[in-house]
Amino acid sequence: MLFRIALLLSLLFQVPAWAESEPPFALPKQEELSKLRSAIIYTSRGDLYFELYPEDAPWHVANFKYLADKGYYKGLKFYLYYPGYIIQGGSPNGKASGGPGYELPPEFTKRLNEIGSLGMARKPDYINPERRSNGSQFHILLGDAPQMDGSYTVFGKLIKGGAVLKNLRKDDTIKDIKVFVRPQ
Repeated sequence: MLFRIALLLSLLFQVPAWAESEPPFALPKQEELSKLRSAIIYTSRGDLYFELYPEDAPWHVANFKYLADKGYYKGLKFYLYYPGYIIQGGSPNGKASGGPGYELPPEFTKRLNEIGSLGMARKPDYINPERRSNGSQFHILLGDAPQMDGSYTVFGKLIKGGAVLKNLRKDDTIKDIKVFVRPQ
């Protein structure tokens, strides 16, 4: 009987999966983080150049660099594409459920979700009340999406490669991602 009660209590008060698996790195100091200002996503269709916003989304920018430096994104596919809206990649299994085994805290700002915005995917509020971002899946907006404002972390913006972005499709490959450190 005592075992059944303990089992029931453990099921009722389980620690959420995200709380058990925080990012496997410490957030860099502000002076180091502020140097992470640009990234290139090399794709099978060409290169996409982004400015990054470490002052607005420090965890997301640091995480993008962490995974890029590990080669995590090499060879992954863009698995979701809605014309005029969004393209999404960064899942190791090519599905919305894939990730590195941890999530990121929300870092919502006043930045708009507009064409060329680089943001992180996340599960809907009804199963993700903490509104945490996926640890690896990112999206690039193909059109303005004001319905996403204040609900998804925007951590960068396309500055070069608009023609490449227009030609990206589902199953195109991410050859690599590099996040650059700007010398001070």
